[in-house]
Amino acid sequence: MSLAAGQLKQSILKLYNEINMEMFNAGVSRQRVDFVGNKILILSINHRVPVLKLLDGKDRESTKRLDSLLSEHFKSELKKAFEREFQMHIVATLKDYDIVTEYSGTIIILDRDVESYLNDAL
Repeated sequence: MSLAAGQLKQSILKLYNEINMEMFNAGVSRQRVDFVGNKILILSINHRVPVLKLLDGKDRESTKRLDSLLSEHFKSELKKAFEREFQMHIVATLKDYDIVTEYSGTIIILDRDVESYLNDAL
């Protein structure tokens, strides 16, 4: 992996963390990014929003809906930020969050391989 790929990974992690800070007032505990063809995979540990954790035991159906709304908003913000910061065209963003382990998985599908974006930047 080239230095440019490593720099891109660091920039992606920084941007991902910034969006988490803006939305949840908390950054991620651990995160990792990998490139697979036209996909960017981000795995992280994101602490549960305290009020949602509190409500999970009382009204899980409501918190499921809130989780879904937050996820959709996060994906929208991530797409805008990627297109602005990296000039990458995102075809789709997939995200899931496990409330028990606090693991989050995000898959960003681009219109072309990440390597071609790196080559354009050189």
